[in-house]
Amino acid sequence: MEMDEAELLESMNEHQTRKVLIDPELERRGWHKKYVKEEVNPVKSDFNKKNFVFFQRENIGKGDRYIDYVVLNEDYSVLAIIESKRYSKNEEKGRIQARTYAKDIEQQVHRKIPIFLTNGNVWRFIDEDGIERKVSGPFSQEDLRRRRDLYEQQRDPVNVKIDPRIVDRPKSVQIVKELSEHFSRGHRKALVHMATGTGKTRVAMAIIKVLMNANIVRNVLFIADRTPLVDQAESEGFKQFFTEPVADLRDEFSVTARLYVSTIQTLMSPKDDRLYERFSPGFFDLIVFDEAHRSYYDKNNVIQRYFDAIMIGLTATPREHEARSTFEMFDCEFRKPTVEYSYDEAVRDGVLVRYRADIIGTEVLADGISGSKLPGYLKDQLRRQEVDPEITEFTGSDFDRIFMDDTTNAIVIVEFMNLCYKSDEGKPCKTIFFCASQAHARHIKRIFGKLYPNLGSDVQVITSNEYRAGDEIKRFKKQSEPRIALSVGMLDTGVDIPEVCNLVFVKPVFSHIRFWQMVGRGTRNLESCRHREWLPEGKKNDFYILDFKIGGISNIKLHEFTESREREPSKGVTTRIFENRVKLMERPLDEAQRRVIYDKIMASIDAFDEENFMVREKLPTISRIKENAFNLRNYVKELMHDILPLVLISTGGNPYVSSFILKTESLFRFILDKRFDKIEDIRQYVEEMALNILSKDNLYEINQSKEKIIKIFQDNFWDDLTFEDVEFMIREIAPLMKYYEPVPRKVVQVDKPDVILDRETFEKEVKQDERLREFIETNPIMRKLKNGEGLTPPELKDLERQLIDLNPHYGIESVQRYQKKDFVVFLREIIGISREDDPKAHIEKRFNEYIIANRDYNVRQLEFLTLLKKVFSERKWIELPDFAKDPLREEHPLDYFEFGELENIVKRCNEIKIV
Repeated sequence: MEMDEAELLESMNEHQTRKVLIDPELERRGWHKKYVKEEVNPVKSDFNKKNFVFFQRENIGKGDRYIDYVVLNEDYSVLAIIESKRYSKNEEKGRIQARTYAKDIEQQVHRKIPIFLTNGNVWRFIDEDGIERKVSGPFSQEDLRRRRDLYEQQRDPVNVKIDPRIVDRPKSVQIVKELSEHFSRGHRKALVHMATGTGKTRVAMAIIKVLMNANIVRNVLFIADRTPLVDQAESEGFKQFFTEPVADLRDEFSVTARLYVSTIQTLMSPKDDRLYERFSPGFFDLIVFDEAHRSYYDKNNVIQRYFDAIMIGLTATPREHEARSTFEMFDCEFRKPTVEYSYDEAVRDGVLVRYRADIIGTEVLADGISGSKLPGYLKDQLRRQEVDPEITEFTGSDFDRIFMDDTTNAIVIVEFMNLCYKSDEGKPCKTIFFCASQAHARHIKRIFGKLYPNLGSDVQVITSNEYRAGDEIKRFKKQSEPRIALSVGMLDTGVDIPEVCNLVFVKPVFSHIRFWQMVGRGTRNLESCRHREWLPEGKKNDFYILDFKIGGISNIKLHEFTESREREPSKGVTTRIFENRVKLMERPLDEAQRRVIYDKIMASIDAFDEENFMVREKLPTISRIKENAFNLRNYVKELMHDILPLVLISTGGNPYVSSFILKTESLFRFILDKRFDKIEDIRQYVEEMALNILSKDNLYEINQSKEKIIKIFQDNFWDDLTFEDVEFMIREIAPLMKYYEPVPRKVVQVDKPDVILDRETFEKEVKQDERLREFIETNPIMRKLKNGEGLTPPELKDLERQLIDLNPHYGIESVQRYQKKDFVVFLREIIGISREDDPKAHIEKRFNEYIIANRDYNVRQLEFLTLLKKVFSERKWIELPDFAKDPLREEHPLDYFEFGELENIVKRCNEIKIV
């Protein structure tokens, strides 16, 4: 009896496993046979002299042992060993053996030897530090050589200086230090949560540089799922702060660079034969994911599973809205990111600004339009568009999708102009309108021109279908004109324009992630702004949001007050098709019906690329299913659990074809349930799609298939519909849907007068820092301040040190730089003391009394003391070493004072009570 494939795999001995599975995999990774030595005796071989002793049955001695594979560098030094087991055994059973072999080699070469464990199906890697993980396959010779060189030269990242050109904000520096410590402890994954605008891309660049300078990583890949984020990482990250050339994988494939950028779509694209597989699993030492971990294009986390690299996820999503799977993906426990800088914390630190908002509802946007209640001239407007007003009902949610009302758009514009922040010359400050569609943006532009013609050049549509839209974005970013960008998608994320002071939402945004990204367009603080003349009175203490409720939905209320629920990732069409087919097998089917479904399932499985590492891992299951294709009902669990995820990575194709198959195959279920009403619904859908492609009979393929297409319009085709009839449509009609062209949607214009129904003001509340609150209650120095007692400079300096330990932005320099307030005012505010006096003036007055009054100083000494008074009132404390630092050093204090006099001045300064 002939053995099936599954039984063949299970029956293979170790030698067969090597020849059939392991050797081809090494060859796939570019290994030449002369660098792969098998059955090496680690006891008798001289690895320093590159003299290898191999297995000889007749010369086996006591204590001899043999390594399955030793893989070598070009100079024949050992790069790694591979311990193999037969296919049917667990690869981990070779761990102790492999460790023994590695120790044998290490005793000779005096360096650590990495280990691979495999049974030809699963690969496991143990690096020089003993950190063990599952990998998708063996690494190339070049990758192992690079990793060996890095390991021999690596330093503790904790001791590597952070580049101050990349990050200088205290919190950013702290986060980079925390990440350095995290990776120093051997962790290989980290999740960085930083609110939009706090500089997460710069933090990523800073930790990349630390890890590169520590010789922990050399090849780095930055991935995002949106082009603007990749462009920003390339131009404002790698090219600005690194000297190494950058390879953009969107343009061309490369393996010679050190720094790489790509979209996840480029890496996963089937038309490029999945670009990621052209790299060895060990090619990248570090991969940074900028929100790509949630991408539709990599639902199975293929990139994370394929590459063996340190992995950093960047996210701006508020922690409470982040998916559990994201925390799990980066090994974060208890739904807590590795490092975190929330929007509230950044606002408290003065790094970001909060927003204030008006939430407005109008009659049309809330209640919609009832055609029968319209006045005659508006009914005529509908009739001219071939719409019967007497039976027409539009809901508020239909705005822009089904109907357009330009009187509503006029209200939006007038309210904006009345309420928005304006610069000193009376123009609106930089503003983004988040429009409902590209057509809607054009409507807004036209009505702006009617109502405010003097702003014609200042209002511009920036959408993807506008020619050279990128030029307009650059002007919006760098020039005063335009001031108002009417955007659909292009300015939601990835574009940093700090001067934006107004955001207008005229569309519902249901995604928490997207909403906070859009809000992030306005959160940058004054320090980030290069053009303060575009700001209101040259200041930016907050920004303004105008939120119009569409169908009663306020974006602010939805995302500020509605707790998000983690949703299951949406399934692709092809995945749903396969899932539906498997579920059908659990229904009572006759033989003909069962054969149709079985054939479809097996066709999907037969199409798998067995070279793909995820498919290879499931080969035992795939083989068993193939050998039992006549009875797939016994494999429902395996099909849903093991095979279903592989469908997503193995399919591409035209979306209209896939959607047609999904919709049409629902007929299988309706036939079984005798749901003739549902069958009729699908018939209408099929005929509508078929009519669309039938009109293209000038195409050869359509012309040749015309009779088959016409067949589905016949009543007798749908009478007593069978599985075979459905299969006919899938086989003959579905492939033709690649010629389908959607009919442009018709939006009805009806300009019903609109009025504002309700208005609600909202100001973003920033949560209190609970650690600070506890510190205030328990710290004795804070208690003194709260009781109205003054603090001496040494006490204030000690308090500052403790506050910096709590939050690096609570230092004197940081508070005065980012929050634009005196440090003493900051202390008063956090403990709840309200005083009008100026702390600096108080300090300077005390300085005059303690240092200058009743003492006989000459003119040059008084000039120096005046400078010292300014420095002291700003810094709040002074020490002797400060006289040797700028700006005091520049004045050469020892030219005017004896050293003892300077000591006495410091002593008297330290006696001043600061309140």
